[in-house]
Amino acid sequence: MVEHRKGLNRALFWLYSGPGRWPSAFRWTMLVFDLITIALFLVHPLLTWRDGVPESIGLWLYVDLFIAAVITLDFLARLYIARSKTRFFINITNIADLAVVATLILPLFAQNLVFLRVLRVIRLVHAYDYLDSKHGLSKWLHINSFVLSKIVNLVVFVFVLTALVYVNQVHVNAEVETYLDALYFTIGTLTTVGLGDITLVGTYGRWITIAMMVLG
Repeated sequence: MVEHRKGLNRALFWLYSGPGRWPSAFRWTMLVFDLITIALFLVHPLLTWRDGVPESIGLWLYVDLFIAAVITLDFLARLYIARSKTRFFINITNIADLAVVATLILPLFAQNLVFLRVLRVIRLVHAYDYLDSKHGLSKWLHINSFVLSKIVNLVVFVFVLTALVYVNQVHVNAEVETYLDALYFTIGTLTTVGLGDITLVGTYGRWITIAMMVLG
């Protein structure tokens, strides 16, 4: 369909969907970017969060803004070349991108929204989309896309539940003071290895625990 496109639209469509060395290199670059940002999203709360507030946002502020800018440009480029804008906006990958950008920007203006940083892990959805595309980056990745999709779903599920535990308990439960505490409880409960050293308090805490035990 490249022949029906012109100018910038044609060039971007070729870059995102076409064959050849440069499109392949571009998609590899985007995948590496996704993996690096995901790693940062996972490490950042473990290093800097305590009592719901990041201890330092100096360097992380610039990192967040850079990542938000790249994701936004990528989103706009894909929107520009999309055949159906409506289908583009209801696609789970694109919704995930908007959510990630929101988690990067909103906490800068409202500290009570800092918990949204945890949800950045849904960027994994976008990384998997690259792996499972018809122009797969390698035969092995494409063949094992089913297994990879399950891993992606599991990681996203665990960290979204962790965010729920953290937000609900951090200011009311002395046993959940850091993001790591919430992650420890989540994994322990889902794997049914919970040692009982951390328990959630309150009605919502009990409902969260019940849901975890059922889903785990």
